[in-house]
Order: sequence, then structure tokens, then C-alpha cells
Amino acid sequence: MMQNQSIYKSGWIVSRNYDLFFFIGSFIFALMFYGIYRLCIYSGMEVNGLSILVTYFIFTAVFDHPHIFQTFSRTHADGEEFARRPKTYTLGILAFIGAGLILTGMGYVKELIIFAAYFGSYHVIKQHYGFMRIYKARNGDTLQTDNIIDSLTFYSGMFACFFNNFTYDGKPVLIYGDLNVVFPGTPDFVGETVWMIFKGSAAVFVLRQIQLVISGKQINLPKILLMSSALFIHYFVFFATETAFLVAESIETAFHAVQYQGWMMHFQEKKYPNVRKIALKWFLVSLLYGIIAGVIEIYGLLSYVWAIWLFVPFSMLILFHYFIDGYIWKFRDYPELGKLLLSGENVPVQSAP
Repeated sequence: MMQNQSIYKSGWIVSRNYDLFFFIGSFIFALMFYGIYRLCIYSGMEVNGLSILVTYFIFTAVFDHPHIFQTFSRTHADGEEFARRPKTYTLGILAFIGAGLILTGMGYVKELIIFAAYFGSYHVIKQHYGFMRIYKARNGDTLQTDNIIDSLTFYSGMFACFFNNFTYDGKPVLIYGDLNVVFPGTPDFVGETVWMIFKGSAAVFVLRQIQLVISGKQINLPKILLMSSALFIHYFVFFATETAFLVAESIETAFHAVQYQGWMMHFQEKKYPNVRKIALKWFLVSLLYGIIAGVIEIYGLLSYVWAIWLFVPFSMLILFHYFIDGYIWKFRDYPELGKLLLSGENVPVQSAP
């Protein structure tokens, strides 16, 4: 063992405390939502469904929709990015909203819910993986063997939870009130096979970390913490607990939403270092947006027809977020963005929005 050297690497994205709160430790917010749900049930709200509604409203108004709104600071408010895809950010959004209105009018609400659930879970998994890749790059953890072990462990663990969540054997899943959805299932052996792959790869992952320590090399602490927290929350939601669909969605996505808020605040402060409290301003506006969208969505769940139609644009913006987020953070396409966010330097590249 090397003397006077820590056994782990700790290259953070922003700083240790910032990363531990926003990118890794924010899994605590997922547990908080489960606690709110259980408290509502304990208070007698389960009979009329208020336990679901209260939990989901706090989630959608304070966490989910605000993090969706934050995307606009990277797309529409970023002059360079908007110039790169002007039609996507104008006509593209209108196309998403138009499609949502048409499909809702044709009675395909359940199909939209199914699509959003699948797409949303995949989006959450991809974001966690993206942070894992950043921590690997920050700590020089780029050996191909480790890349394979890490990716296989992460994806098999996350998708084992995914298949367990969406394999319902054709049984209707209660969304809220009278709205039930039957998710397309997968054969049981699919989930069981992926779970076995995860257990095997996880064992190899642990042995690999032990080998690194014994051989005097350092392990990648941020990567391990990120992977552990993401896998733990997904296991907690889809294996260890049994909650209503909207509550499970809240628990799964809360971690992701806080993670994204932290990332956007980092982006805003790096992009516009001379604008006073730029991240706070964006956060407050996003919170206002979230409360408005959340109220409308709850009215929609309560079967107010006018609210259902008002909420369609908000729901389609969620899908647009899922779609565009897969493009706007690829550092290989935006090397200047990687330098800005990961160099530790403030490099203003344009005027503030």
C-alpha cells in the first residue's frame, strides 16, 4: 500500500459538499416522499386517496415541474444553443403540444401515460449514468475493464428494477380515481435474468474495488457513492416497497429532480458569473411555474375536464424535456461546455439572458 496516500480518489464536479448534497445525497428527498406518503396514510388519508394526492402534489409542484422549467435556461435563454436549433425550440415544442392535444382528444390518455412512464424512467436512468461517467472522467477512471464492469453493474441493476416495475402480468394499475392503466408486460424470466446478471456483476464490481485497494491503487469514491445511491433508491421503490403509481413516480424522480436542479444552478453560475444571484432567480421562477402546473394537474386528476386540457401543454413539455435533454449535454458535441462546467473556471461566453 502506498504510504501517505488516501485509498480513494475524490474528484468532484463542483465541490465535495455541493456534489454530496445535489448529485449524490439528494436520494434523501426520495425517502422523504415515502415518509410523507406513510404519514398521510397514518393520518387517515388513505381511504379517499388524499395520501396519494398530497404526496404527488408536493412532488409535482416543488420538484418535478420546476426541474422541467430549468431546461429553458439551457435552450431558449442560451442564445448560442437557441441559434443552433431554432426550429426545434419553436416549431418542435408546438409539435409536441399539438400532438398531445390531438392524442388526448382522440382518447389516448392512457397510452400517453404509459409512454411517459417508460420514457421518464429511462430518462432518470440515463441521467444517473451521465453523472457516473463524469465522475469516472474526473478521476481518471477510464480503464476499459472498469468501464465494462461499471456499466454492466449499473445498467443491469437499474433495469432489473425497471422490469420489476413495469411487469404487471396484465393487471390494471391505478393512477388515480377511476383512471386505470394496463402496462405492457414482459415475461417474468426477463426481469429474473437481468436481476441475476446484476448480482453477478455487482460481485465482480466489489471484488474489483478490493483488488484496487490491495494493489495500492485508489478507488473512485464519487462514482461508488453515486452508483450506490441510485441503485439503492430504485431498489427501494420497485422492490422493497409497494406504493401507488403516482407515489412511486414521485419517489423515483425526486432524487433525479434535485440532481438536475443542482446541475442547472452550476451551469447558470458558470455561464453568467457576472449576473448577481442568477441561479436563485431561475430557481424562484421555476418554483412559481411548478406550483401553477401542479395545481392544474391536480385539478385534472380530480376529473375537472377544463384542467385536463389546460395541463396537456405542461405534460408535453415534460416529454420535450426528456427528448431534448439527450442532446444538449453531450460534451463530445459541446467541448466548450465541458470546459466551462468541468474546468473549475468561470468562462463567460455570452451576455446573460
